[in-house]
Amino acid sequence: MALNELLPVVSQLPHQDKLRLIHFLLLAVAKEEGCSLETAENCDLENALLDQLASTEAVVWSPHADHAAVQALSDLLIAAQGAANA
Repeated sequence: MALNELLPVVSQLPHQDKLRLIHFLLLAVAKEEGCSLETAENCDLENALLDQLASTEAVVWSPHADHAAVQALSDLLIAAQGAANA
């Protein structure tokens, strides 16, 4: 079956079945690439990665805290307003 035939059918699936399909496809592609995502060893690796992620501090940048970015956005808005009014 071609992809263009599958897409309309997939779009009609319930949410839970779409998630199951994603999981199935992920495992299938990993297997084709020579990886097995279902081994206990990989579960340990996954847990280690999750632990590392949990202990990592996230840095969130926002233009609100960056004066130069705020000024640049302000200049763009003024220019856009000027162009709209012209």
